Amino acid sequence: MFLGVILYLERCFVLSIEMAWESTAGSWEADSAAPRRGLPAWLLSVMLHVTGMILLAFLPQATSRQVDTKAHRVAGIALVQRDRSKTEYLTEDNVDSIASIVSSSTSSPSLVLPSMDQAATPALALALPSATGSLSTSASMPAAGGFTAANQPSRRVGDGEASTQVFGAQGTGSRFVYVFDRSASMRGFQGRPMAASRTELLKSLESLESIHQFQIVFYNDKTSVFNPHRPRPPQLMFGTDENKELASAFVRNVVPAGATRHLDALRQALGMQPDVIFFLTDAAEPQLTPSELADIQSRNRTGAVINSIEFGSGPSQGGDNFLVKLARQNGGKHVYVDVTRLGR
Repeated sequence: MFLGVILYLERCFVLSIEMAWESTAGSWEADSAAPRRGLPAWLLSVMLHVTGMILLAFLPQATSRQVDTKAHRVAGIALVQRDRSKTEYLTEDNVDSIASIVSSSTSSPSLVLPSMDQAATPALALALPSATGSLSTSASMPAAGGFTAANQPSRRVGDGEASTQVFGAQGTGSRFVYVFDRSASMRGFQGRPMAASRTELLKSLESLESIHQFQIVFYNDKTSVFNPHRPRPPQLMFGTDENKELASAFVRNVVPAGATRHLDALRQALGMQPDVIFFLTDAAEPQLTPSELADIQSRNRTGAVINSIEFGSGPSQGGDNFLVKLARQNGGKHVYVDVTRLGR
């Protein structure tokens, strides 16, 4: 480019000199008859070289100024964001846009990908059995004595369990069966034993929540089981307010009468596969024989705790009667209640 400029200027300079010379020569011809002579070749050569040297002297200065100008230009970083329809360039002039792109690109994986625990838990929950060896899904299963163990929650320590008590005998679990004596002897002492047993039973029921289950068996020489769903066989009932109200009506309508037969009532209770049995009686006779106690222990396959509550007249005489043995053999507690002090 600079060479072209030099050649152009050189040509213009030569033409201007030739025109000036011709004008001067014309005036000379008018004044004198001297012959016309052209510009000497050596003079033109000198003039061309001088002009070229002058231009070359100024060329480095122009080039250095151009380089310096480029050296002081400010560089920047631009992000390019492409999609199917357009290409967008983002520079430091719109820092907010750049920050938003970086933020969205780094945070999006956490919004989409589940954790390893979340991915694995549902499948394991469906496949793993409970601590008792059965699957967590509940089913209605027939049991001994015409009872069914429908909708029973799994027996896992600390999972939806309740702690309740009858006359100080405490039991913890989610399924409770109350086996109470209703023989004629419970009418003694102005009916205080029967009234006290009703009160304690209903108080214990009130401490249960809707996720817990219960059943009530009153017995003399026969059994009378709480069953608001006749003619269906009796089953464990959830501790809802409605079921508690029905149970309260059932308990208050029980009338003491008849003789005493312990074994059938306990067998029916064990058929419900409870966590805890509260067994209450005032009968020192008939006692459960050693073989009957062994039968109860063998039927207690689920390891239910059996608490025995003994009603007696006067202070406890101690000893190792069948109620003490029943509680000891089945992981429960024996409680003695002096009925002469009830209601005082």
